[in-house]
Amino acid sequence: MQPTAQKIHTSVPYQEKFSLLVVSPHKDDRSAVSQILQNPCWRIENAASLEDAGKRLKQKVVSVILCERDLPDGCWKDLLPSVRELPVVPSVVVISRHANDDLWADVLSSGGYDVLAKPFDRRELVRVVGMAWRQTYTKNSAARKVSGAGFAQAAAS
Repeated sequence: MQPTAQKIHTSVPYQEKFSLLVVSPHKDDRSAVSQILQNPCWRIENAASLEDAGKRLKQKVVSVILCERDLPDGCWKDLLPSVRELPVVPSVVVISRHANDDLWADVLSSGGYDVLAKPFDRRELVRVVGMAWRQTYTKNSAARKVSGAGFAQAAAS
């Protein structure tokens, strides 16, 4: 069975709404992602620059960030420090027409989640974004449990 946006969404708890920020100066790429991942239960935000992405990240919680490798005001790595400071740390997927092993290794070693090649393959986009969402959900759920356990232990002593 082919993965679909609906199947990916329904395999996770309903109360955790999927949210995605697409950071790309290319309107065609932002539109393509919105069309491929079209689902009323998903919220997709768009930003054309790092500055715009920073503003949006201050306003809304996102689960996954799809970020163009090269942006008008920097590159994907410039987004990482502000992402790491967020209360819910989203998974970062880098998108590029020049996706190769070197970029993939750089993304993984820098704390990113994955690389997606453009033009987008519909199934691969859905699969990677769904897995990145699961990574964010799992990582942040575990962090809440750890911090809750730590608080309970501190309160008991």
